[in-house]
Amino acid sequence: MRTKIYIAFLSILFVSTIGCKSKDSEARYTIAGTIQNAVNDKLMLQEVPYGGKPIVTLDSITIGKDGKYAFNFIAKQEGIYRLATTKEMEIIFVNDEEHIQIDADATNYQSYAIKGSPTSEALVNFLKQYRKKDSSIFSTLYNLENLQKQNAKDSTIYWLQKQRVDKINDLNQYVESTITKTTSPAMLYYVLGLSLRSMETAKVLALAKVAAERTKAAPLVEFSNTLNGQVQANTKATPIAIGELAPEIALADPTGKIVSLTSLRGKYILVDFWASWCGPCRGENPNVVIAYEKYKNKNFTVLGVSLDDNKNSWLEAIQSDKLNWQHISDLKKWESAVVSAYQIEGIPFNVLLDPTGKIIAKELRGQALQDTLANILH
Repeated sequence: MRTKIYIAFLSILFVSTIGCKSKDSEARYTIAGTIQNAVNDKLMLQEVPYGGKPIVTLDSITIGKDGKYAFNFIAKQEGIYRLATTKEMEIIFVNDEEHIQIDADATNYQSYAIKGSPTSEALVNFLKQYRKKDSSIFSTLYNLENLQKQNAKDSTIYWLQKQRVDKINDLNQYVESTITKTTSPAMLYYVLGLSLRSMETAKVLALAKVAAERTKAAPLVEFSNTLNGQVQANTKATPIAIGELAPEIALADPTGKIVSLTSLRGKYILVDFWASWCGPCRGENPNVVIAYEKYKNKNFTVLGVSLDDNKNSWLEAIQSDKLNWQHISDLKKWESAVVSAYQIEGIPFNVLLDPTGKIIAKELRGQALQDTLANILH
């Protein structure tokens, strides 16, 4: 599902110019510098071709002997642009400041320098690390595929498979950290789109929602809404079944950090859907507490997923009921994305997952919860 969403969503993702600064009128931007070893080559100022759209060349010049160039263009909003030559030199930047200097060498353009644009510098540094990590993943996949064709030892294949998982997790952690720390809506928009290549869609959606709420940027709100629509369209209408992999959940914890269900894999997990306003849920909480305390040191944990819409009430209930495990919520009550993903018709509701993430039981309450866990974790 993730690949289909990524391909479909890219056609929508990068169509419009990215909004960043609140401007009521257009501003003029100057991009200038020196391009060495590119005499008589054509240098173009372009908008990045989002969503498979044709490249938009805003202006072009022929580079002289001194290598100096200068472009002026007008834009109302911050966006992603690039300098390009016919010799395949491409330098990406963001128009976060009105005067930006970019110097490069056409024979080694990856060593280019940007001055006067903090966002461009941050994006360049991000992409360098991203490409390095991405290349490492590709190398591992290539080696793994060759060894599988050669019927290599299982231990070698297992080691490479673990390397692949570790490298993908490392890449995703880097991307998530960048999204969390970045304040530029333009860069956020770009990195979120890139994250769809390796992250679970639910995780990207959760990060996008947090970014949209934090920046209040209209394009990020649109990004979030569009991706949410894609997720909803790909959510199956039939109830989840035992033996299936549990749908991904990625929501914010009380501190605002995104916690994903897949990040807890390796343990038996009771995914407990509840809410502070739900009387039966509060009545069942002591039973869950007993189970958690009894088995928390036996490779078992609980993930509380709240359908609250009031953060204070949610946190007070956690403390009052002594629910000492991880808790997440998007505070959207029945509009929460988990409702459709898990086909929840009422709460309390829960599913028990094995260490691989497969559903092995659901709707366990009272003694049924205790008996099931006793059989599995004795």
